[in-house]
Order: sequence, then C-alpha cells, then structure tokens
Amino acid sequence: MGLEDQGYSLHDLTLSELADEDLQPIVDLINLVSVEREPRHVDLSVDEFRLFADSPGQVRRRLVVNDDEGHPVALLQTNYPDDGSNPHLLRVGISVLPAHRRRGIGSELLAQAVEMGNDLNRPTLSSNVFDTVPDGNSFAEAVGAKRTLDFHMNTLEISDLDLDLLNLWLQQGPRRAPGYSVVLIDGSFPEDLLEGMAHLYLVLERDMPTPEGFEPRVWTPELVRRFMEHFLQGTEALTAVAVHDESGEAAGMSQLVRRNADPTKWIVTTTMVDPPHRGHALGKWVKAAVSLEALARWPGGEYQETGNAFSNDAMLGINRAMGFEHEYTMTDLEVDVGQAEKYLAGR
Repeated sequence: MGLEDQGYSLHDLTLSELADEDLQPIVDLINLVSVEREPRHVDLSVDEFRLFADSPGQVRRRLVVNDDEGHPVALLQTNYPDDGSNPHLLRVGISVLPAHRRRGIGSELLAQAVEMGNDLNRPTLSSNVFDTVPDGNSFAEAVGAKRTLDFHMNTLEISDLDLDLLNLWLQQGPRRAPGYSVVLIDGSFPEDLLEGMAHLYLVLERDMPTPEGFEPRVWTPELVRRFMEHFLQGTEALTAVAVHDESGEAAGMSQLVRRNADPTKWIVTTTMVDPPHRGHALGKWVKAAVSLEALARWPGGEYQETGNAFSNDAMLGINRAMGFEHEYTMTDLEVDVGQAEKYLAGR
C-alpha cells in the first residue's frame, strides 16, 4: 500500500519559505526523534533549528511527509559539500515518528534519496544510526547498509571534574611543551589566527578516524570565519589554541560550545594536535585550559559531552583520565545506491 493510499503526502521543504508558526511542527518532529536518540536532549527552538540546520559549506534538500491532517510525521534531509570533496557521497538523514513506523514511510524516503543520488551522480548514500533506537538499526540492516565507524558519545558531570588533575596538566604544559603557548579565545577567532585554524580543521578531518574513502573538505580562512559567525548566533564558544612560538603556527586546539538556550551542556567539539607538534602533551594542556576557563566563565553547567571514534586512542585516553563515561553510540553507515534499489524492488 502506497503512502497516498494511507493518507500521507510528500512535499519539498524550504526553511526560508516557512513562517515560524509553519516551521514549528517540523521542529517538534525533530525534537521528538532527538529525545529518542539522545538521552539528555534539550529541545531546539525554531530559531535554533534554522541556525543549526543550514550551516555553511553544504548543499541541502529536505522532504517532509504529512499525515491526512497535514501534520508532519517524517523528514528526509540530504546534503553534500559545496567544495567538490567526496563527490561519490550523498549524506542522508531519515526521521520517522514512532507511531508512523512500519508503514513504508522510511522506504519511500529512501527511494527519494536514491533518486537524488542518481540525479547527482553520487552512488553512495551515507547516514547514521543510534544504539538507543532499535528501529533505525533494524531498517539499516534490512536495507543492507554497511557499518563503517562507531562514535561513542561520552559524558562527564561537571561537578565531577578533577580540578587537581586539570591544574596539574595546566602547570605541566610549559614544562612538557617548551616553545609553545596556549591562547584562550572567547567567541570568534582573531584575524591573525584564521589561517592557522583553517589548517587545524583540515588536519582534524584528515587525521581523525573516518570511513574508508572519505576525503577532507577544503577549509579556508573565509570558511572558518563564516562557520564561526554562523554558529555564534546561537551559541557561545571557548577555544584554547596551542601556538608554536617560533613559527607562530597553530599547533592544536580544544573547543567547548554551549547553546544559548541550554547552558547546562558543554559540548566538546574537538580536541586535536597537528602531527608535527605531537609528543609534548599539548592535548592535555589545551583540554585543561579550556575546561578551567569554562568553569570560570560559564555558570550553571551540568555536564560535558564529547564524541570519540573507538579507534582514537589518544583522545580516548585523555577523556578516560578526566572521567568521561559512555552514554550512547552513533554508527556511521554507507549503502550503494544499487543495493538500496535492490532492497526497494524486493519489498
């Protein structure tokens, strides 16, 4: 039985064309699905959804499924980089409200993603599932998607931060890494660091564990500026940057972000060190510096959250030493368009 036979309808969705009151039901759908995925999710507002859903550097398309009363019950979101990197990939997110699952809606949205992949000549669809949502894992298995990488989401109660350990790492920093300094940045990066930060973002994408065949996008100072200006409309950010004194190179960084609407959660966006500058415990130095600075500047924090690929031993070691504990797992998936078509044909 098709979607129309069950009273559903499929529509293109353009955020810029929707008034807030028309977008609110879409945001409600996203929040309901997010609560299922993330145990500590705090609802997004319409303004936040507009902000976070359209970050710079991506080409996006969305489709929504409405029920017979016009209420959104499912959403397809697709995107790919605008710089030409990873030309074989189309990123796909399918969300269906629990009460409307097992009615063919997910498969219909998958069919739409397959059509987009063929039209764009992007033969591989990539997505993710959460171990907190068994339905998503079952669907991915039925389609024949291949699991490519696990990301373990880890949390730490801020009240449990080991201040003695953090202060020790901070004090040891100059001794273990002579010739380096750590700069603390509140908000946007200064102009003289933009090129260095663009390099660090490129290194981060290049060196972090990723699915086979993934290539990093091209980060430029202008893109870094646009990226930060965009997200700082709805967040605060503190960044500790390690700088090599002689060359002036940005050698590593650790960043904490919190949503304006949710000061209780501090998100660790990244902690990394450029390979030529490793071996001096710079990761511990910047991690300690940004955490202590956040404690001084950001009242009301309850916990930190960070994601690590299980194969990233260096960052896992630092986070385990700090006391982070596993909360849930997000797994990246890939499926060839041909395999998805085979699944759809056999339904």
